[in-house]
Amino acid sequence: MVQVHMDFSLEGRVLAEDIYNAYGVLLLSKGTVLTSKEIAKLKGNGFQSVNVKEIPHNQEDDRYLRKQFQQISANKHLVETYMDATQTLKNLYTSVTHQYMPPINEFEQLYETLRDQVISQRDLFRSLYLLEGSENYTYRHSINVGILSAIISNLMGMPQEQVQMMGVAGLLHDIGKMLVPAEIVMKPDRLTEEEFEIMKLHTVHGYDLFKKSGEFPEVFAQIALLHHERMDGSGYPEKRKGDKIPLSCQIVAVADMFDAICSDRIYKERTSPFEAAQLLWNDACEGKLNPRIVSSFMQSIISMYIGSRALLSNGDEVEIVLIYADEPMRPLVRKGTEYLDLRNRRDLHLQKMIL
Repeated sequence: MVQVHMDFSLEGRVLAEDIYNAYGVLLLSKGTVLTSKEIAKLKGNGFQSVNVKEIPHNQEDDRYLRKQFQQISANKHLVETYMDATQTLKNLYTSVTHQYMPPINEFEQLYETLRDQVISQRDLFRSLYLLEGSENYTYRHSINVGILSAIISNLMGMPQEQVQMMGVAGLLHDIGKMLVPAEIVMKPDRLTEEEFEIMKLHTVHGYDLFKKSGEFPEVFAQIALLHHERMDGSGYPEKRKGDKIPLSCQIVAVADMFDAICSDRIYKERTSPFEAAQLLWNDACEGKLNPRIVSSFMQSIISMYIGSRALLSNGDEVEIVLIYADEPMRPLVRKGTEYLDLRNRRDLHLQKMIL
């Protein structure tokens, strides 16, 4: 438990004790996940500080994330651009909880900043999956999905106008989560079946937000609604199959899944991009994801990691030397002077990337 000053930066933190007003009336219970509404309520009742649970060691604040990023990337300006973009998106998303949908041009401006200063930087993009911690996961995830959606769209040969629209739509694919109870979105454990059913409604909430706005192209509503659909009909919310799922939604589905697997979550640690690529390819082979999208994406993303250091599943630290076209997920690696072809060592895999 730690006592902190009462302000809106506490959004997402968990109360460590019951909160009563001056008349002994319970305002908020221990374990409540603070939202802007609860924070405003406490400030309105004169609270200047509050006791919240300490952030677990694997949930780092922005200051630590910036420090990590600066160790990974030598370009301080790019570091600041990415972290500032995450905060900007958080502010825009939070507006939805106050019954205000920001205009599309604010998201377009954010994407253009990312496009010009982040997406084009191969090393910085590669560094995203070295960052530890699940703090601000929803917003970092949305930034990353916007970046990945634009990259995949470009690989698929889409016109640049469509690539830009896919990037902006990727930033907004999860905006419906702002209308899901915070205690479910921020729950530090796996969701119960009942909670997961509520969480799944973020797709419908996102669709409704875009439809009510009337300002966003139809593709935004489609992506918000259908990015969890799967080609074999096993997804949600409509259990669509095959070409009944728009290509734009198939692209964001791949970007969304890849980033979720590669990122730290409140309840699980990240896995390596190589493991993520293998899981995506498995789903493509099982008919869940579009194999053309997954194949193009894997070849491009995995090639970025030549020269990077990684941790093998046996604990050895290695350098990635060569990516094989036939099995990009199982590269040639080097430990000191010893070379190891992971195509011939099925008992080993790249567990995570390291500095």
